[in-house]
Order: sequence, then structure tokens, then C-alpha cells
Amino acid sequence: MSSLSNAPSPGPPIVKIYLVRHGETQENKDLVIQGQLDTKLNETGLQQAALVAEVFKDVPLTAAFSSDLERARKTAESILKHHPSVRLVTQPELRERFMGDLQGRKVDRGRPKLEGMHVESSPDFIQRIMLWWDATIANNLSATPVDIDVVHVLIVSHGAFIATLVRTLFTDDIISSVDLELRDIRSCFNTSVTTIEMRRDKRGVLKKYSDISHLVMPVVRTNADESPQG
Repeated sequence: MSSLSNAPSPGPPIVKIYLVRHGETQENKDLVIQGQLDTKLNETGLQQAALVAEVFKDVPLTAAFSSDLERARKTAESILKHHPSVRLVTQPELRERFMGDLQGRKVDRGRPKLEGMHVESSPDFIQRIMLWWDATIANNLSATPVDIDVVHVLIVSHGAFIATLVRTLFTDDIISSVDLELRDIRSCFNTSVTTIEMRRDKRGVLKKYSDISHLVMPVVRTNADESPQG
């Protein structure tokens, strides 16, 4: 970040955050807008969850949070099979954007109109995301003991949630990246891993975004829940 370019080093990262999108659902495959519908992982999604679990097999996770919707919770539970001592905390704040009357509808050509559809507005969605970030992540960074090793935190959520969080952290100058720019923060794929390293000063670095190198099968490239704007 330009404002810190000549400042002393604020220290090493103390928290590594792994943002994982849930595995595939049939609705993902069929381009159905899910929003906060409580849909289930399909067979491919279950396989994806097992594969992403292998990514974290040897990561010393110390905390785990998940959306309370089944598709996210089951993905998190698959990962935590390798970490039986880590308790999963489910949080409704991590749910996907509420898509109102569009939920359950298939995406047709173009972007559906949001007027009168009772969709969670972009400002309200961002506010919900950042209230969660501050309460769960940012406000706990400065309270971390100085002699603690790096804390590894798993967060399983949804595509639009993760993409919007990362874009907002970039825009608000909370995170930076050597390799990525704001325009690179696009669709977040099923069971992709996004890694952020945070420091005690509440600033951090985006190390990876939507990494699916662990998958051996094709992924759905369009997220119906990210299509509408408003």
C-alpha cells in the first residue's frame, strides 16, 4: 500500500485466513440463483469437498467458521475430518447474499432486474460482510498475544460473499497484493481457496485468490448468485 511504502515493517503475519467456497450443488450446475436457499452438495460437490480437505490435511488449523447453510457446512465438516479437535462455528452472517424473489429462478440471458425483487442491496450486503469481518477477524488481531505462533483460520462461505469481501478489503486499503489487482477478483469457484495473511496492525496481503489447483474435474465457471447487480 502506497501510504506504508516508506514505513517500518509492521511485523510478520499473525493470522492466515483460508476462505473456501462450498462445493458444487445441482443449482450451481443448472445456473439457478440460490442466494440463501439451503441447497445440498451434489455428487461432484462431495468429491470437491473431499479433495479440498486434502489441501488442509497438514495445515495446523486453530479455528473454523462456516455459513450455517448446508452446502457450506458440509464442505467445512469434510475439511475438519482431518482436524477433530477444531470446533466448527456456524454463523448466519457468512451466508450468501439474499436474493429475494429471484431465489430458485434460473438465470436467463443477461442480468435479472432487481427492482421490486426484495434482494439484499449491495450496500447492505457489504455492510453485513464488513461487520462480520470486524467482529470475527479485525477486532481480534490486536488482542493476539505477542508470543503466539501464526494462527490458521478456516472460513467456508459462498462465492459472492468471498468475492465481495476481497474486493472491499482491496478498495478499503486493508489488503494489498504483489501479483493481483482489483480487476483480477472475479468469480470464486466451488471449493476454491483464497488465502489472506493478516498482521497485528489489521492490514494484510492477499496471497491467493480462488485457487482450484487441487481439483481434477471441470468446475462451473458462472456463479448465478454473482450475476445480478444492485
